[in-house]
Amino acid sequence: MERITVFIDNSNIFKGFQKYDVKVDYEKLKNLITHNRKLTAIYLYEGVVYPISPEKKRWYKELAAKSGYIIKVSFDKISKSGAIEKKVDIKIAIDIISLAYEDVYDTAILISGDGDFLPVIKKVKKLNKKVELWAFRYSLANTLKQELEIGNIYYLDDILDKIKI
Repeated sequence: MERITVFIDNSNIFKGFQKYDVKVDYEKLKNLITHNRKLTAIYLYEGVVYPISPEKKRWYKELAAKSGYIIKVSFDKISKSGAIEKKVDIKIAIDIISLAYEDVYDTAILISGDGDFLPVIKKVKKLNKKVELWAFRYSLANTLKQELEIGNIYYLDDILDKIKI
């Protein structure tokens, strides 16, 4: 049975959920993506502002307890220029590559359309692992589309009705 590990760039996809005005059931999302495969782990990465709100803490706790999500937050830092620096992409990249080396999965499932992940995807493929990508059409970087085969790209736009609360 194919072993999968899911990496969710929540900072990236949450914008899409807001754009479409959809509240998502992350248990439904997990079940839809897993689809008869062995889930080794599911990680949710998010940049947050300190202090974390009580609502956000409660949500993280419920995701972990009910659905087995492993929550990895990064505290956002505001640079001198006023831009928000998030360290989420670096954490995701390290985990995807290190877990590939450790042979934890056969397929890495990345939920993000961020083109910064191109070198990560290339490296994972060189390690003879498959990569499956889930993103919104409007935010999927062309470089990622060019790197992955059509059958390994899925659109969140197409499943919104199946994962909404």
